[in-house]
This record gives sequence, C-alpha cells and structure tokens, in this order.
Amino acid sequence: MFKFITMKSLKIFFTFMMMQTLNVEAQNISDFKWKNRIIVLYENDTNANEVKSALEIIDTNASKYTERDIRVFVYKDDVFYNTNRKATGIKKSDILPEIFKGYILIGKDGGIKVKAPYPFNLENLFLLIDSMPMRKSEMRSNK
Repeated sequence: MFKFITMKSLKIFFTFMMMQTLNVEAQNISDFKWKNRIIVLYENDTNANEVKSALEIIDTNASKYTERDIRVFVYKDDVFYNTNRKATGIKKSDILPEIFKGYILIGKDGGIKVKAPYPFNLENLFLLIDSMPMRKSEMRSNK
C-alpha cells in the first residue's frame, strides 16, 4: 500500500510540474514590452509564399534584427510560431487584429507602429525603426 500511495503522489507531482512548465513558457505579446520590438507576419492559405519570402529576408538579415531587438513571429490559425515554425505559448494580444493580410510592427512601448500589406519591406521597416527616439538613443549608447 505504501508503494501505491508513493506512485500516486509522484504522478500528481509530475502532472503539477508539467502544468507549471507550460505556464512558464506561455507568454503574452505584452511581456516583450520595453525589451523587444515585435514583427508579426500574418499567414493564411493565400499568402504563404509572401510569408516564406519575408522569413527568407529576415533570416538573411538576422544580425540587423538582433541589433534592433526585434523578435519575429508568424501568426496562423490563432497560433504564434517562431521563425523556425515551432509553435510558441504566446497568447494573442487585444491590440492585434484577429485577421490581417500583411505584417505588423509593435514597438518597444507596446504600440502598433506599422500595419502593412505584403510584400515585406525590410528597408522601410528599418528606416522607420531607426527614426524612432528610443532607437536613436540605443544607437548613441552603443557607440
């Protein structure tokens, strides 16, 4: 009987620990506020090629994204994916539209800075980000 209680207790303990781990991984977009800028690429059945192209551009310019504290996510079917197409535990924010045909830039302050249709325009995004007061301050600090 002692083994049965011990095994049952262990099972409950491990179940609890797994639930806690899932909660730790789950995030909200607002958790990135003041730490990262966020680009959300909206994907649906009709724009998969545009998203693929955007991800290729992003991959080619990874160091420029890191330098600007940018995190990129693909939003498809109510799930956020990282650039490697792995689902994240991020929950959708109320500031983001449910459906959109393009990409969105969220600033470090948590506000939407750009809502643009595809094709993905890297140069315009970087020009906009680099013109923001917070980014200008970051560039001065990094010299």
